[in-house]
Amino acid sequence: MFDWDAVIIGGGPAGLTAGLYLSRDRRRTLLLDKDSFGGYIRNIELIENYPGYAQGIAGAQLASEMVKQAEIYGLKTEIADVTGLELFADTRWVACSRGQGYTTDIVIIAGGSRPKKLGVPGEEELAGKGIFNCAFCDGGHYADKTVAVCGGGDSGITEALYMAKIASKVIVIEALPELTATAVLRERALVNPKIEIRCSVKVESLSGSDKVKAIECLDTAYGKKEIFKVDGILVHVGLDPNTEYLDGVIPLDDYRQIIVDGKMQTEISHVFAVGDIRSNSPRQVVSAVADGAMAAITASGLIQES
Repeated sequence: MFDWDAVIIGGGPAGLTAGLYLSRDRRRTLLLDKDSFGGYIRNIELIENYPGYAQGIAGAQLASEMVKQAEIYGLKTEIADVTGLELFADTRWVACSRGQGYTTDIVIIAGGSRPKKLGVPGEEELAGKGIFNCAFCDGGHYADKTVAVCGGGDSGITEALYMAKIASKVIVIEALPELTATAVLRERALVNPKIEIRCSVKVESLSGSDKVKAIECLDTAYGKKEIFKVDGILVHVGLDPNTEYLDGVIPLDDYRQIIVDGKMQTEISHVFAVGDIRSNSPRQVVSAVADGAMAAITASGLIQES
């Protein structure tokens, strides 16, 4: 007898949706997250592209509603840092940092991703001294100051627009020749008087002693060095999946995301991956929810057969 029918690793939209579907099917389901439940969307001021909310919805509110809905149907949640996964012919073992572990029939990995680092000189030395990844969480520290936002994708421009409400000036630095954010976000950034957009600009180093003072860049279009004096640097240049503990256990692609099929199944029997952590994820809330539903429906069928 398993401790649980299904254990879900990660409490973002994908994991919560899987938990909702499995719990509604009366499967004994445990969801584990090392931090808190709701995932990264808790840190987004307003989500405008989730269907059903014409005026958008605060990320924290959507996360809270997802948690509440899943728990109403019996999903059990627990704060725990998953450190390992052992796979046997008839069972799976999910190991956690405090020494506890659980046997389960189904494992659904929904551990998401974390922001990539710039990988430039000065970044490690200035960690926590003006470098941050979340405008909603930390933006208040930079009221009426100058902030650089590294990254011109959806996440970077969303953060830049939020920071423009707080900071005196926001400099968006994008290494590519143009922003890659959705058109509506680009349009808002371009007309915002507090936002300066610099494309074809590569970050080369960060400087400062007790805190960030400047960001040193190369304008690749003209081969010219530039230095921007800033009080803070918000980094959104991509994501790294949280898959370190899965090395040699689950097949990963070249981007270290988990390889899955159309039903979110890995090559390992009874093991699924959903959301940002799986291969070819579009990294959208709506796709994460769809992943969770698909995995849960397929997993419930496997539990029925057991």
